[in-house]
Amino acid sequence: MHERRRAVAVGLAAAGIIWLWQFLTVHYNYGGDWTALFRIGPIASLPPFAASEPHYMFPASDSFDGQWYHLMAHDPFMRRGAASVIDTPVFRYRRILVSLLAWMLALGRDAWIDRAYLAVILAFVFLGAFWMARVAAHRGVHPAWGLAFAIMPGTICSADSMTVDVALAALIAGFAWYAYTGSRWKLAIVLMCAALTREVAFPLIGGYALFLLWKRRFADAAAAAASALPALLWFAFLMRHTASLPVRDYMSWIPMSGWLNRVLHPTVILDYAALAGILWTFAAAARMTWTRRIVDEVAGVYSLGLFFAFLSGDQIWDSVGYGAGRVLTPFLLITAIAELSGGPWLALGPILLVDVRLSLDLAPQIAGVARGLLH
Repeated sequence: MHERRRAVAVGLAAAGIIWLWQFLTVHYNYGGDWTALFRIGPIASLPPFAASEPHYMFPASDSFDGQWYHLMAHDPFMRRGAASVIDTPVFRYRRILVSLLAWMLALGRDAWIDRAYLAVILAFVFLGAFWMARVAAHRGVHPAWGLAFAIMPGTICSADSMTVDVALAALIAGFAWYAYTGSRWKLAIVLMCAALTREVAFPLIGGYALFLLWKRRFADAAAAAASALPALLWFAFLMRHTASLPVRDYMSWIPMSGWLNRVLHPTVILDYAALAGILWTFAAAARMTWTRRIVDEVAGVYSLGLFFAFLSGDQIWDSVGYGAGRVLTPFLLITAIAELSGGPWLALGPILLVDVRLSLDLAPQIAGVARGLLH
């Protein structure tokens, strides 16, 4: 019980740190307008529920994905016109969990959606740090290392622009914890939620189910595979309401081609810091393979590593911090968790390198907060 209380304290501290940063950047950079966190740009022909809401507006070049998930939170079942203005709406709507939870927390009331969405993001920060603290304690590491969840690239980007990456990162930490403790039904719920958060969860579920089959844990394998069913049913619902279910071409037949292309064509010199951190993570996964390290959470390292090795696409790799670092957070996180017992600083090294590059993307905000605090 004492260990659980410490993990709760770590989770609350992580959520508090993220909220404090959001408060400071909203106060000093956006004139106190919290809707700036959704990074909403000029959108033509907004549906009535959105057109009537005042929001902080960014130029089109500075808007980001959070604006789409915000619209989805107002219209999770595509009945009010949000899908008509969202870019690739079915692609976005596959990632329904965060928006749906915000809608449920707000009881469907438009006036409460923005605050409910922020609460959901902070709740996932809490859960991610809580689960990471519990894993750390059982690996003989101080639970305070759960605070590292607050510096995961996906966590930082979600805090900055309300993307869904923090939710998937938290659920990856939950997967590691419940795979370690052997709680089948809790693990199934975590995997089910992950599949509804972002499609990256499917390689994790498939790889883990195959691992369980190999270990002849057939009931566990069936439970893991079944966790994907709600997401598949949701995808079927989307297909019934649209002409097709588009799949963006983000994969390559050449392993590490996206990483290699950025090595050869860096945008800024700090790209190399993030690229080194990503390569370090792949090297750690390769070492686990070489040493035949086989435990439950390492199955996630292998399956996610294989998936991300073939991940390409300019939209991901053009920005190594905000793009690749954010998208690869599940792999960075599960590998760091698997490496914790070998030395926490060594495990977090790749993430810190990615954060170095990410700090450049956030430099204008950091400078605005610094100026505000010093005056």
